[in-house]
Amino acid sequence: MATATASPAGRMAVAPALLALAVLVLVLVPAAAACSAADRDALLSIRAALSEARLGVFSSWAGTDCCAGWYGVGCDPTDGRVADLSLRGEAEDAVMAPAGRPASGVMSGYISDAVCRLGRLSSLVLADWKQISGPVPSCVATDLPYLRILELPGNRLTGGIPPSVGGLSRLAVLNLADNLLSGPIPGAITSLAALKHLDLANNQLTGRVPSDFGKLAMLSRALLGRNRLSGPIPPSVSSMPRLADLDLSENQLTGAIPDGLGSGRVLTSLYLGANRLSGSIPASLLRNSGLGILNLSRNALKGAVPDVFTPRSYFMLLDLSRNRLSGGVPRSLAAAAYVGHLDLSHNRLCGAIPAGPPFDHLDADSFGGNTCLCGGPLGKCT
Repeated sequence: MATATASPAGRMAVAPALLALAVLVLVLVPAAAACSAADRDALLSIRAALSEARLGVFSSWAGTDCCAGWYGVGCDPTDGRVADLSLRGEAEDAVMAPAGRPASGVMSGYISDAVCRLGRLSSLVLADWKQISGPVPSCVATDLPYLRILELPGNRLTGGIPPSVGGLSRLAVLNLADNLLSGPIPGAITSLAALKHLDLANNQLTGRVPSDFGKLAMLSRALLGRNRLSGPIPPSVSSMPRLADLDLSENQLTGAIPDGLGSGRVLTSLYLGANRLSGSIPASLLRNSGLGILNLSRNALKGAVPDVFTPRSYFMLLDLSRNRLSGGVPRSLAAAAYVGHLDLSHNRLCGAIPAGPPFDHLDADSFGGNTCLCGGPLGKCT
């Protein structure tokens, strides 16, 4: 069968049409805007306040267009404004891991106020550099209205959390963990209506958890452990509809565990260990079928362990050790679907340990330090 071929004249006629189409595309789809000169100057001021000699993360910060290949910098293509500044000291990309193995960087210096000149910034991440010191610039809370992510963990930042942080109406992630921050948790933090992730763990924060903490209706993770917080756990925490993970461990909290805390519909982990909590264990905590990790160890809790476990109970970790609990080991634990790690040691429990699962796979350490408990791994009752 013969095949038709375009004549030279036909091909010449097509060429202008293709050229016109290409021009039209260029007109309709303009090139990404170049970096704002003011933002470039701000980035260079930020760089001047920091020192990192080992990995050379700033080696790409050259040329006039900070939107073209500057490591850790992301821009809005429509106007060339810097929208993201993300520098992590532990990462797996080609810069941080040139040999294919995750690197761990060290950066010193401080966070320059020049960061607040990046007025369209949506995310600011300077994480895990170990030696960045100084305060969190207070202007971050007032001059960056578009900020959605603020992550500065794993450094040596000092001073307090900016009191005006509540003005960041778009903020969804606030992570200042593993620093040396001191002072109180600002009451204005409960105005962050969009906040989903809050991590202030492992600092030197003092004072109380704000009484209206429950106003953070979008919050799913609240990690406040390893600080010096005092006072009671606010009852308002019980009303947070999306709270899945709550860590208040290793503080100086006092008073009773709010009765309603176990009613959280999506609560999956609760760490309250190493405080000064008193009163009894709310039965709702042990009855909550979604709660898989519960650590209430090293407090002053008393009374019986509520005997309310059901076939829907599924605990990967249940640690009630080093309290003042009395009575016997709950027999309904035998009905639980799963109990991975159980620790009832160093209490005032008494009587025989029930036979069968999950007790038959636990060792003596799970029950030690209870003077009149017997049976199971502790040996026969006499």
